[in-house]
Amino acid sequence: MTKNKIKEVACKQLAEKGYERATLASIATEVGIKTPSIYAFYKGKEDLFMAVYNDLLDDQFQFIKLSMANLENATVKQLLYQMIKDVSDYHLSKPEKTAAYMRLAFFLPHELNDDIKRTFNEKEEFYYEILLGIFTRGIEQGVIKRQPVDDLIASFLCLMDGIFLELYYYEEEKFKKRFEQTWNIYWNGICKE
Repeated sequence: MTKNKIKEVACKQLAEKGYERATLASIATEVGIKTPSIYAFYKGKEDLFMAVYNDLLDDQFQFIKLSMANLENATVKQLLYQMIKDVSDYHLSKPEKTAAYMRLAFFLPHELNDDIKRTFNEKEEFYYEILLGIFTRGIEQGVIKRQPVDDLIASFLCLMDGIFLELYYYEEEKFKKRFEQTWNIYWNGICKE
């Protein structure tokens, strides 16, 4: 219970203050424990925030996985659209978690730089495996232009990254409009007419 509460408060403070200003002392105070008690669960600040980062990624991936599992009979276009829409919906519906994630993604703390990049690349394999199946099926069905699947996956992941960045800059209504515009151009570029 205390371990999870520490992570929750760390995530909240990360979203509000950023990594540098979210101190173990301020987290302990908000949890209602003494600072040394945190060390019973985490080696230090870096360890705690890597646990928060892992939770943020896992939470997002579980959200996507659950949604994709409900789309057994969907077309390739529907699957790709739903995946990118789910990522957007997830972030729109969880502003605190998104703010915390953005703080780590865009304002990468020097001491966590390598660990965050390595963890992100490991977790991205989740998307790679799903997209490999979708794009392979799309090419086999003649729905998607024949081209290297790795190129298609890379382009889709870049599209997801770009759309995620749009969340940072635009209000929800404008973001949703730009999302649809971008998706339509993307799909028209890869589909076989």
